[in-house]
Amino acid sequence: MTTIRLIAATALLGIGAVFPQVSWAESKSDACVALSEARNALYWMLNAKDKSALDELNAKVQAASAKLDSVLVTMTGPDAKVAADFKVIWEQFKTTREKEIIPALYKGNANDAKKIADGVQLSRVSRMWDIMSCKAGFGSSASK
Repeated sequence: MTTIRLIAATALLGIGAVFPQVSWAESKSDACVALSEARNALYWMLNAKDKSALDELNAKVQAASAKLDSVLVTMTGPDAKVAADFKVIWEQFKTTREKEIIPALYKGNANDAKKIADGVQLSRVSRMWDIMSCKAGFGSSASK
């Protein structure tokens, strides 16, 4: 009887030890997906030809960003440090996007926006991708 209880207790403890890792993996994966969605929608904006297309893509950028912000909030415990490191760069990325890239696009300055997107923003995305340990992504040599 004691052996069965010991086995059951060990199994429960083992399951408990697995779930935080699964949750962590899901949070990281969700963050990677949302980051990719935000970056891709922004990059498509660089090629948009009219305001309605910009508006539609901007809505996608904002939705993906909100999703990523939501994921970061859920990353607590052992992954809180990763989320905090990521968020520092993410906030810089969002500020540049909202104050420089998107306004340039709405003013018709796609070339200026593209220089920023291909420069500092690509570097930031690469760093965020590394911090979150995304399996496939933008990296320094990845295509956009």
